[in-house]
Amino acid sequence: MSITVYGSKPSPYVRRIRMLLQGTDFKFEVVNVYDDKTRAEFAKLTPIRKLPILIDGDKTIFDSHVIANYLLEKLDLPKPTLDQHNLISAVDSVTDALIILFLGNNSKLETSKDVLMFKLQHERIPDSLAWLETQAKDGAFEELNYATLCLITLIDWAEFRKLYSFDKYPTLLSVRDRFASEPVVTATAPE
Repeated sequence: MSITVYGSKPSPYVRRIRMLLQGTDFKFEVVNVYDDKTRAEFAKLTPIRKLPILIDGDKTIFDSHVIANYLLEKLDLPKPTLDQHNLISAVDSVTDALIILFLGNNSKLETSKDVLMFKLQHERIPDSLAWLETQAKDGAFEELNYATLCLITLIDWAEFRKLYSFDKYPTLLSVRDRFASEPVVTATAPE
């Protein structure tokens, strides 16, 4: 297999792809998005300048969702159901909101709840997490499927970056903890 994944180790979106590829032969190229020269080189591979990207032979694939769909098909892995896609969308909502706040803080912007762009993120996070907590209580994350991998990567990344406390969402934390010792989870942990 001639697959190369470009991304950063802690990124939840990159980690999902690395998890899907566990047990296959692939190359992982670390991209330092904080370095101008590295970012310029990376931009030659993808016009959207987002991580991850995947190159498989003559195919270059942007965006974790498109990459995941490609890999699920290529590796003959179970495809998410409609309900699981909704779970993934809610997880992504929280992930994207935390990324916006993280980048805002790193850019020394005022990310308080008084600035509309950031206010929306502060509202989105607890609303989405409360919905996910309810879904988890109803058994939505019982199996280690792609939706569960997405949740795990969110929680691990947010805790690794010290961006959010999930203490108000004990069922979500219990999902992560239940699968914490799985090889696919430990082999890709953020560092």
